Amino acid sequence: MTDILTGSRKRKLDEDESLQTEGMPEVKTKPPSLVAPIEKHDEAKQVPVKPKQKRSRQDIYQTSLKFVLTENQLKSLDYPRPDSSGKEGKIRLYGDHYGFEEGKCKRCERPFDTSYSRRSACDFHLERSKRIRGVQLPYGCCGRRYGSKGCHQASSHVYKGNLYLDTDGFKSTKSLTAPPKDGNYGIYAIDTESIHTKKGLEACKVTVIDTNFIVVYDEYCLPTSEIIDYNTIWSGITEKHLKDVTKTFEELRDDLLALFNKDTIVVGHGLSSDMMVLKILHSKIIDTLILYPHPRGLPLKRSLKDIALTELNRSIQNGVGHDSKEDAEVTMKLLLKKLKSVTV
Repeated sequence: MTDILTGSRKRKLDEDESLQTEGMPEVKTKPPSLVAPIEKHDEAKQVPVKPKQKRSRQDIYQTSLKFVLTENQLKSLDYPRPDSSGKEGKIRLYGDHYGFEEGKCKRCERPFDTSYSRRSACDFHLERSKRIRGVQLPYGCCGRRYGSKGCHQASSHVYKGNLYLDTDGFKSTKSLTAPPKDGNYGIYAIDTESIHTKKGLEACKVTVIDTNFIVVYDEYCLPTSEIIDYNTIWSGITEKHLKDVTKTFEELRDDLLALFNKDTIVVGHGLSSDMMVLKILHSKIIDTLILYPHPRGLPLKRSLKDIALTELNRSIQNGVGHDSKEDAEVTMKLLLKKLKSVTV
């Protein structure tokens, strides 16, 4: 009896289910997976790092203006300044002329015949003797005591009187007729190599480099008077470098005046002497002497070799004479390094 009732109830339930599902769409179900699904976790979202934007030419120029020498600095560092008379091409110097004494040799500091009617040999030291706390130290080049015979010899004394006594014949950089569209009037590093002539110290080679370290000018020129000494130990210039040169000093200077305008920023190390031998009057100057000063301040000055080693970890001026391209490149790198410390 129980089995009959149970079977009847089962049929009844089956009929009820069929009535409830009639007319409804068939739902297909997947068989249960035998392997438990792997739970996926959201991966950490990585924030893309934006590449450092390259500073615009206008930004570099505007920021560099903060380091341009003031008028007082230009005067104290012996840069040529306009003469108060207003005479065209006439300049005036206000500095100490780096210890220049009229009638004395630039190298050994002994008096000699600056007309060169009679020539005499010169012995000199490459590095001066420093005086610290009243004590005169040995020469840095050879270690000999102060006042001793020079460790280097040359066939003649040399003069640089023209740098400080010849104050005529200068040319000024000119203003542009219209401002540049990008607001950049140009920033260039410059280095000049000079030789000794009867006139004094004269420009013989100039290298100009832009902010991308591209050499935009690199030329030799002939001096305006008889050569006395090629100054190879400092300039790196020898007779062979000038063998086929035809460019005159005036042509070289005109090239530079075409490249620079009144608002161009000119960068270099101790550029006062460069501006003097080039006979160019310009105001927007950045001097690495001031950009990276001596710890004890002026009148003490650091050499470019020292600054390059401590600030750029770069050793320079290791060969015979200086390399104008190398020196110009280093001064530009020193400026760009300084600009990185400036908040825009």
